[in-house]
Amino acid sequence: MDHWFSIKLLEKETIAILVKKSGVEINPEEVTYDLLSAWINSKGIKQGILSEVIHEIAENIVTFHSPVEIAKGVLPVHGEPARLIPAAEARSLINNPENEKIDFKRLFTIPTVTFGQLIARKREASDGTPGITVFGEPIPAKRGKDVKVKNGENSVFNEENLGVYAAASGEVSYRSNCVNVYPVYKVDGDLSLKTGHIDFVGNVHVTGDVPSGFKINAQGDVRIEGVVEAAEIVAAGNIVVGGGVLGQGKGSIRCGGNFTSLYINQGNIMAGENIEAAQSILHSYCEAGKNIICISGKGNIAGGTCIAENMITANEIGNETYSKTLIYMKLQEPQPNNTFSGDGKIKELQLNLEKLQQLKDALIRQAGNSNRLDQATVSKIDNTIDQTSAKLSELYIEKTNFAIKDQINSSHVIIKGTLHPNVEISIGKYKRRVQSPFQSAKVYMEEKEIIINSL
Repeated sequence: MDHWFSIKLLEKETIAILVKKSGVEINPEEVTYDLLSAWINSKGIKQGILSEVIHEIAENIVTFHSPVEIAKGVLPVHGEPARLIPAAEARSLINNPENEKIDFKRLFTIPTVTFGQLIARKREASDGTPGITVFGEPIPAKRGKDVKVKNGENSVFNEENLGVYAAASGEVSYRSNCVNVYPVYKVDGDLSLKTGHIDFVGNVHVTGDVPSGFKINAQGDVRIEGVVEAAEIVAAGNIVVGGGVLGQGKGSIRCGGNFTSLYINQGNIMAGENIEAAQSILHSYCEAGKNIICISGKGNIAGGTCIAENMITANEIGNETYSKTLIYMKLQEPQPNNTFSGDGKIKELQLNLEKLQQLKDALIRQAGNSNRLDQATVSKIDNTIDQTSAKLSELYIEKTNFAIKDQINSSHVIIKGTLHPNVEISIGKYKRRVQSPFQSAKVYMEEKEIIINSL
């Protein structure tokens, strides 16, 4: 079987792929279901074997097309991180069908609180669910990261009941590790020469549009019910734009928290946490410290550049006219002292194996010349080789589990619908240009190669 096939492993050894070698002719009589299954088992694969697929391969050995998935394990589901849950969740986005109009002016609300009111509660991190490789080896799940909640502006965290309480009356601004309560500056209608630029120490609420050339600077959140044109908006907290962004390739929007909008067209958006557009991101520059999400309505990302650290997900990336679209995933910096301690031992055992094999080969060559083989010595060497190989295998498994355990959720791209050609995807320093369309796919890094795998 080794002459005709090879097995490729994907997604941390949870998927086994059968690959037919090129340039070889297969004798159908020598590839039966039993023989093929036995060969697969000889490779140590025993979990999630797809027997029906192997039957089909054996019955159509001459015409079957490789690669074919023949076994599937289970990836671990890592625990949910601790987070602050608003006492009364305010929805800024809902998933609507593509043909249903989203009225942000009606949907998003501004949460206001009074002194002493419970405004949020910390939800503890959860344990994950372990996975299993196709070799039957367990893959540990990582418990979700904890969050150290800090006292925010005009808010107090009670460690006993994990509640956050308002120390003043005002409008709430939620962050990942604290909650702030700010005074509110409200503009009824559009920004104009009458209102001028806005620079405020709290939250800013504009019920109309922000035309080109105007500036808003807020230490809290910014909420705009209308459209933002080529304006400059900076917020230490979150920004919500109900009518969408028409940036004309000018202006900029920056926030330390989350940015949420109906759509983004020719905009320049930078968010410390997430960027979420309900309908589309078109010909824009978007950079998020965590995720970029575009899965409501059409959920299309086309043209421009999108950069994120954890995940980019959309219903559709690119378009039918093949507009050049750049997707870039930043790799997280390695943590100090975050290396596997057994690497030195692995190198030592590998060197010992080479020396033992060389010694065994030398004894066999000498025996060939003298017709006298010291069988006892060869047996001792074989026994030592077996013990060394077993220790080396254990260390390899430990190293694999260490890498998986340390990895919370590697950078990836999820496309629920179509991934179009002329989309260039970069993960760290590696690039891949999409040449043909894919349906419902996940893009991720595997052994210094960008993989596009069907969901």
